[in-house]
Amino acid sequence: MRFWKKLGMLGVGIALSGCTSTTAAASVNGTVITSKALMSEMSAITSNKAFVKQLEASQQVFGQGGHSYNMTFVDEVLNRRISMDLIYQEAKKLHVLLSSQDIALGRIDAEQTFGGATVFDQFSKSYQAQLIKDSATLDAVEAGLVHADISLNALKRYYDANPAQFADICSSQILVGTQAEANAIYAQLKAGANFAQLAKADSGDPNTAPNGGQVGCGTYSNYASTLGAKFAQVVQSLAPGTFSTPVDLATGWAVIEVTSRTSAPFDQLTPQIRAAILGSKGQNAITGFLSSAAKSANITVNSRYGKIAVTSSGLGVSPIPAPASSKLNFFVPTLS
Repeated sequence: MRFWKKLGMLGVGIALSGCTSTTAAASVNGTVITSKALMSEMSAITSNKAFVKQLEASQQVFGQGGHSYNMTFVDEVLNRRISMDLIYQEAKKLHVLLSSQDIALGRIDAEQTFGGATVFDQFSKSYQAQLIKDSATLDAVEAGLVHADISLNALKRYYDANPAQFADICSSQILVGTQAEANAIYAQLKAGANFAQLAKADSGDPNTAPNGGQVGCGTYSNYASTLGAKFAQVVQSLAPGTFSTPVDLATGWAVIEVTSRTSAPFDQLTPQIRAAILGSKGQNAITGFLSSAAKSANITVNSRYGKIAVTSSGLGVSPIPAPASSKLNFFVPTLS
């Protein structure tokens, strides 16, 4: 899912047990998000302790003492639900009908977005169903906007036609500071030196050197997103058991070795295959749609949760600022 942004701002809190009426938290073109529904969604999220732990690595979820929700977290959930209401309304215009295959693929996407399968399974069954429907609908609208086929059959055809793109590649590197150092490493390897031993002795990467230079395993897209396109291109081109000539990376000069290459199973890769079919065109279409829809839509937000702001990049609910301490009312005991 594209709407779970891990924000670090702090704001005032909403009580955990408060606001369970049918009062509107927001309205999107006449579709009402009740305060009760918003509180129910936040409760469903925070009941999953494993997911909360992941969230709290980058944002505050609860207020002080754990008796309230952090206001930025509240608005993040509300923002996502407003965005999804716009997506659902567009899905209706596009006559989207979700098939059982769409739901199955939506579950895989939802699992990857919300912490992985093990963490996702700790949500309630009803909230899992909601997140799966959200994911499947978002995928269908994205494909509809760019007229792309992301059916299961289309994904399988793409997978079969592009095996190298989805191979699971394990690699190692020896990272040094200069080209001269990399050339010396390369010469030693050509003469029969052991790659892992050289990595432990000479690599300047503190994360991989202790393990003999082992970087890990992943697909081309995994490498591109974490280590850059140049690293990804090198590992994709190397046969198992071979190493590269010195490569100039943003982090230094590296000699890269591919230790193994296997075929990653299709059913584990459907989100990546779909992303490859849609490319940046699909993401740009969704971003553009939400930006345009937010500006033309009739969206209101209960002032208790903040205020709506529509900018050139889209829409967001901003928390109300915490009152100054001088404006707060304190109980002062009467002196006798």
